[in-house]
Amino acid sequence: MSNVIWITGLSAAGKTTLATDVADRLRKTGLPVVMLDGDELREALDVTAVHEREDRLVLAFKYSRLARMIATQGITVVVATVALFKEIHAWNREYLPSYFEVYLKVPLNELRRRDPKGIYRRFDTGKLNNVAGLDVPIDEPSAPHLLICYDPNRSHEEALTLLLESFAEHSQSP
Repeated sequence: MSNVIWITGLSAAGKTTLATDVADRLRKTGLPVVMLDGDELREALDVTAVHEREDRLVLAFKYSRLARMIATQGITVVVATVALFKEIHAWNREYLPSYFEVYLKVPLNELRRRDPKGIYRRFDTGKLNNVAGLDVPIDEPSAPHLLICYDPNRSHEEALTLLLESFAEHSQSP
C-alpha cells in the first residue's frame, strides 16, 4: 500500500530533519520510500522567486501532484514543505492515497532562535520579505492527523516515535 506523509510547518520547524528520519526508518522496514523536500524541489524545478500567495499555491499543488504520481506507483512518499494553504490541505485529503498530515507547530521565538537559513534574521533586519508566517499569511491545518507542538522537553527521537506510531495506527484504520 502506498502512503503520503505530509509534514508541514514554518521554516525552521524541523520538517526536513523529521522527514529524513521518517523516510530512513520506513526504508529499514523494507518499504520503498521517496522523500520530497520543499527546498530540494524548488531547486530541482528551478524555482528562484515565488513570493505571492498564488505563486506559492501553484507550486504547492505541483508538490501534491508529484506526491500523488509517485504514491500511485506503490511508493510511500514523505513530503517536507511549508505549503500552509487550506486549499492544499483539502486537495491532499481528497486526492492523495492514505494521506497522513503532520503539523509541526513551533512558536516564532523558537523558530527565530533556530533559524538555520537566516530567514528570520534577514526579515527582522529588512533584508528579506515575503516570509510565510510573517508577512505572508498562512493557513494552519484545521485537523492534522498529528499535531506536534513544540516542547523543549521532548527529544527528536520522541517526536519521531510519536509520528511513526501515529502513522502506523492511521495506516491500519479502515
